[in-house]
Amino acid sequence: MKAEGTDKRRFFLIMRAVIVCVLLLSAIGASTYAWLSSNKGLVSYAPISSPEALHIGAGHGDNIRYMRVDGLDVSGEATYFDKVFCVYGSGVENYKIQLAYTTNNPFTYSIFRANQSDVSSAGAVEYVTNETTPRTFYYSVNKVNDEDDELAMTHILNITVDEETKTTYELTYGDYDKVQTNAEPIYMQTTSAETGNARGDFVNYYILRVYKNGKTSNDRETDILCIAATTVAVS
Repeated sequence: MKAEGTDKRRFFLIMRAVIVCVLLLSAIGASTYAWLSSNKGLVSYAPISSPEALHIGAGHGDNIRYMRVDGLDVSGEATYFDKVFCVYGSGVENYKIQLAYTTNNPFTYSIFRANQSDVSSAGAVEYVTNETTPRTFYYSVNKVNDEDDELAMTHILNITVDEETKTTYELTYGDYDKVQTNAEPIYMQTTSAETGNARGDFVNYYILRVYKNGKTSNDRETDILCIAATTVAVS
Protein backbone atom coordinates (compact mmCIF):
# COMPACT_ATOMS: atom_id res chain seq x y z
CA MET A 1 0.00 0.00 0.00
CA LYS A 2 2.84 2.37 0.77
CA ALA A 3 4.43 1.71 -2.62
CA GLU A 4 1.13 2.35 -4.36
CA GLY A 5 0.66 5.60 -2.42
CA THR A 6 4.12 6.70 -3.50
CA ASP A 7 3.24 5.97 -7.14
CA LYS A 8 0.06 8.05 -6.85
CA ARG A 9 1.90 10.90 -5.16
CA ARG A 10 4.51 10.88 -7.93
CA PHE A 11 1.69 11.18 -10.48
CA PHE A 12 0.29 14.29 -8.82
CA LEU A 13 3.69 15.88 -8.36
CA ILE A 14 4.44 15.30 -12.03
CA MET A 15 1.12 16.83 -13.02
CA ARG A 16 1.88 19.79 -10.78
CA ALA A 17 5.26 20.13 -12.47
CA VAL A 18 3.43 20.38 -15.78
CA ILE A 19 4.68 17.20 -17.42
CA VAL A 20 1.67 15.81 -19.24
CA CYS A 21 0.98 13.13 -21.71
CA VAL A 22 -1.96 13.42 -24.08
CA LEU A 23 -3.83 16.59 -24.98
CA LEU A 24 -7.28 15.81 -26.39
CA LEU A 25 -9.68 17.72 -28.60
CA SER A 26 -7.84 21.03 -29.08
CA ALA A 27 -4.72 23.10 -28.64
CA ILE A 28 -4.02 24.49 -25.18
CA GLY A 29 -4.57 28.15 -24.55
CA ALA A 30 -5.94 28.57 -21.04
CA SER A 31 -3.38 29.83 -18.55
CA THR A 32 -5.65 28.89 -15.65
CA TYR A 33 -4.71 25.22 -16.20
CA ALA A 34 -1.39 25.45 -14.41
CA TRP A 35 -1.20 21.68 -14.17
CA LEU A 36 -1.32 21.24 -17.98
CA SER A 37 1.41 21.83 -20.53
CA SER A 38 1.27 24.86 -22.82
CA ASN A 39 3.00 22.84 -25.53
CA LYS A 40 0.60 22.14 -28.41
CA GLY A 41 2.34 18.89 -29.30
CA LEU A 42 1.26 15.49 -28.05
CA VAL A 43 3.76 14.25 -25.49
CA SER A 44 3.91 11.00 -23.53
CA TYR A 45 4.75 10.88 -19.85
CA ALA A 46 7.12 7.92 -19.65
CA PRO A 47 8.59 7.06 -16.25
CA ILE A 48 11.84 5.25 -17.00
CA SER A 49 14.20 3.49 -14.64
CA SER A 50 16.70 1.25 -16.40
CA PRO A 51 16.20 -1.44 -17.48
CA GLU A 52 12.47 -0.68 -17.23
CA ALA A 53 10.67 1.49 -19.79
CA LEU A 54 6.99 2.43 -19.95
CA HIS A 55 5.31 4.59 -22.58
CA ILE A 56 1.94 5.70 -23.92
CA GLY A 57 1.58 5.26 -27.69
CA ALA A 58 -0.93 5.48 -30.51
CA GLY A 59 -2.22 2.57 -32.59
CA HIS A 60 0.22 -0.17 -33.65
CA GLY A 61 2.83 1.17 -31.23
CA ASP A 62 3.24 4.48 -33.06
CA ASN A 63 4.49 7.51 -31.17
CA ILE A 64 1.69 9.19 -29.22
CA ARG A 65 1.98 12.28 -31.42
CA TYR A 66 0.16 10.31 -34.12
CA MET A 67 -2.95 9.86 -31.99
CA ARG A 68 -4.95 12.38 -33.98
CA VAL A 69 -7.70 13.60 -31.72
CA ASP A 70 -7.61 17.38 -32.06
CA GLY A 71 -10.34 19.13 -34.00
CA LEU A 72 -12.77 16.21 -33.73
CA ASP A 73 -16.26 16.61 -35.09
CA VAL A 74 -18.61 15.77 -32.24
CA SER A 75 -21.76 16.36 -34.26
CA GLY A 76 -24.00 13.53 -35.47
CA GLU A 77 -26.24 11.02 -33.79
CA ALA A 78 -23.57 8.90 -32.10
CA THR A 79 -23.37 9.39 -28.33
CA TYR A 80 -19.62 8.67 -28.19
CA PHE A 81 -16.50 8.29 -30.31
CA ASP A 82 -13.57 5.90 -29.90
CA LYS A 83 -9.80 6.35 -30.21
CA VAL A 84 -7.15 3.67 -29.90
CA PHE A 85 -4.00 4.00 -27.81
CA CYS A 86 -1.47 1.60 -26.37
CA VAL A 87 0.81 1.13 -23.40
CA TYR A 88 4.14 -0.38 -24.34
CA GLY A 89 7.50 -0.90 -22.75
CA SER A 90 10.07 -3.36 -21.53
CA GLY A 91 10.82 -4.96 -18.17
CA VAL A 92 7.62 -3.71 -16.56
CA GLU A 93 5.53 -6.38 -14.87
CA ASN A 94 2.52 -4.31 -13.80
CA TYR A 95 1.22 -0.80 -14.35
CA LYS A 96 -1.88 1.34 -13.93
CA ILE A 97 -3.43 3.82 -16.34
CA GLN A 98 -4.36 7.28 -15.08
CA LEU A 99 -6.62 10.00 -16.46
CA ALA A 100 -6.69 13.66 -15.49
CA TYR A 101 -9.00 16.46 -16.63
CA THR A 102 -10.76 19.51 -15.21
CA THR A 103 -14.25 19.90 -13.83
CA ASN A 104 -15.52 22.00 -16.76
CA ASN A 105 -14.77 19.25 -19.28
CA PRO A 106 -18.19 18.19 -20.64
CA PHE A 107 -17.06 14.74 -21.72
CA THR A 108 -16.85 11.51 -19.74
CA TYR A 109 -14.50 8.65 -20.46
CA SER A 110 -14.17 4.87 -20.40
CA ILE A 111 -11.22 2.64 -21.27
CA PHE A 112 -11.57 -0.83 -22.77
CA ARG A 113 -8.97 -3.49 -23.44
CA ALA A 114 -8.71 -4.01 -27.18
CA ASN A 115 -7.21 -6.34 -29.77
CA GLN A 116 -5.57 -5.54 -33.10
CA SER A 117 -6.59 -7.05 -36.42
CA ASP A 118 -5.81 -6.65 -40.13
CA VAL A 119 -9.48 -7.14 -40.92
CA SER A 120 -12.29 -4.69 -40.27
CA SER A 121 -15.25 -5.71 -38.14
CA ALA A 122 -18.41 -4.03 -36.91
CA GLY A 123 -17.61 -1.21 -34.50
CA ALA A 124 -13.82 -1.52 -34.93
CA VAL A 125 -11.64 1.58 -34.71
CA GLU A 126 -9.56 2.16 -37.84
CA TYR A 127 -5.96 3.30 -37.47
CA VAL A 128 -3.55 4.18 -40.29
CA THR A 129 0.13 3.92 -39.38
CA ASN A 130 2.64 6.72 -39.77
CA GLU A 131 4.94 5.04 -42.26
CA THR A 132 6.31 5.72 -45.76
CA THR A 133 3.86 3.06 -46.90
CA PRO A 134 0.95 3.42 -44.46
CA ARG A 135 -0.83 0.31 -43.24
CA THR A 136 -4.33 0.07 -41.83
CA PHE A 137 -5.18 -1.81 -38.65
CA TYR A 138 -8.45 -2.27 -36.81
CA TYR A 139 -9.05 -2.34 -33.06
CA SER A 140 -12.02 -3.96 -31.38
CA VAL A 141 -13.08 -4.01 -27.73
CA ASN A 142 -12.27 -7.32 -26.04
CA LYS A 143 -15.17 -9.39 -24.77
CA VAL A 144 -15.35 -11.27 -21.46
CA ASN A 145 -18.43 -13.47 -21.08
CA ASP A 146 -20.01 -11.50 -23.95
CA GLU A 147 -19.48 -8.23 -22.06
CA ASP A 148 -17.15 -5.39 -23.08
CA ASP A 149 -13.83 -5.67 -21.24
CA GLU A 150 -13.93 -2.27 -19.55
CA LEU A 151 -11.27 -1.18 -17.04
CA ALA A 152 -12.65 -0.24 -13.65
CA MET A 153 -11.59 3.27 -12.66
CA THR A 154 -11.31 4.90 -9.24
CA HIS A 155 -11.75 8.61 -8.57
CA ILE A 156 -8.73 9.62 -6.49
CA LEU A 157 -9.66 12.22 -3.87
CA ASN A 158 -6.99 11.79 -1.19
CA ILE A 159 -3.49 10.38 -1.06
CA THR A 160 -1.82 9.12 2.12
CA VAL A 161 1.98 8.96 2.08
CA ASP A 162 4.08 8.38 5.20
CA GLU A 163 0.94 8.70 7.36
CA GLU A 164 0.14 12.15 5.96
CA THR A 165 -3.07 12.55 3.98
CA LYS A 166 -3.55 15.31 1.43
CA THR A 167 -6.29 16.02 -1.08
CA THR A 168 -5.56 15.90 -4.79
CA TYR A 169 -6.27 19.63 -4.83
CA GLU A 170 -3.47 20.25 -2.31
CA LEU A 171 -1.05 18.04 -4.22
CA THR A 172 -1.82 19.91 -7.44
CA TYR A 173 -2.00 23.53 -6.28
CA GLY A 174 -0.33 23.56 -2.87
CA ASP A 175 -1.34 26.69 -0.93
CA TYR A 176 -2.68 28.50 -4.00
CA ASP A 177 -6.35 29.31 -3.38
CA LYS A 178 -7.34 31.33 -6.46
CA VAL A 179 -8.28 28.38 -8.66
CA GLN A 180 -11.61 28.69 -10.46
CA THR A 181 -14.19 26.09 -9.49
CA ASN A 182 -14.47 24.80 -13.05
CA ALA A 183 -10.69 24.45 -13.33
CA GLU A 184 -10.23 22.01 -10.48
CA PRO A 185 -8.60 18.69 -11.39
CA ILE A 186 -10.24 15.30 -11.54
CA TYR A 187 -7.89 12.32 -11.24
CA MET A 188 -8.86 8.78 -12.16
CA GLN A 189 -6.82 5.57 -11.97
CA THR A 190 -7.51 1.99 -12.97
CA THR A 191 -8.53 -0.05 -9.93
CA SER A 192 -6.54 -3.14 -10.87
CA ALA A 193 -3.03 -3.38 -12.29
CA GLU A 194 -2.51 -4.18 -15.97
CA THR A 195 0.02 -6.84 -16.95
CA GLY A 196 3.16 -6.00 -18.90
CA ASN A 197 6.26 -8.20 -19.30
CA ALA A 198 8.91 -8.29 -16.59
CA ARG A 199 11.37 -10.13 -18.87
CA GLY A 200 10.98 -8.34 -22.20
CA ASP A 201 9.00 -6.08 -24.50
CA PHE A 202 5.23 -5.77 -24.55
CA VAL A 203 2.43 -3.71 -26.06
CA ASN A 204 -1.18 -3.64 -24.85
CA TYR A 205 -3.94 -1.93 -26.82
CA TYR A 206 -6.86 0.04 -25.44
CA ILE A 207 -9.83 1.96 -26.76
CA LEU A 208 -10.58 5.30 -25.15
CA ARG A 209 -14.32 5.96 -25.39
CA VAL A 210 -15.32 9.62 -25.14
CA TYR A 211 -18.97 10.18 -24.32
CA LYS A 212 -20.23 13.44 -25.83
CA ASN A 213 -22.98 14.04 -23.24
CA GLY A 214 -25.00 16.10 -25.67
CA LYS A 215 -22.10 18.30 -26.82
CA THR A 216 -22.63 19.15 -30.51
CA SER A 217 -19.57 21.24 -31.33
CA ASN A 218 -15.88 21.27 -30.53
CA ASP A 219 -15.23 24.97 -30.13
CA ARG A 220 -13.34 25.26 -26.83
CA GLU A 221 -9.66 25.16 -26.00
CA THR A 222 -10.21 23.66 -22.57
CA ASP A 223 -11.63 20.21 -23.35
CA ILE A 224 -8.42 18.47 -22.38
CA LEU A 225 -7.64 14.99 -21.13
CA CYS A 226 -4.29 13.67 -19.94
CA ILE A 227 -3.41 9.97 -20.04
CA ALA A 228 -0.50 8.51 -18.10
CA ALA A 229 0.85 5.07 -17.18
CA THR A 230 2.78 4.33 -14.00
CA THR A 231 4.51 1.20 -12.78
CA VAL A 232 3.08 -0.44 -9.65
CA ALA A 233 4.15 -3.25 -7.39
CA VAL A 234 1.68 -6.11 -6.96
CA SER A 235 2.10 -8.28 -3.89
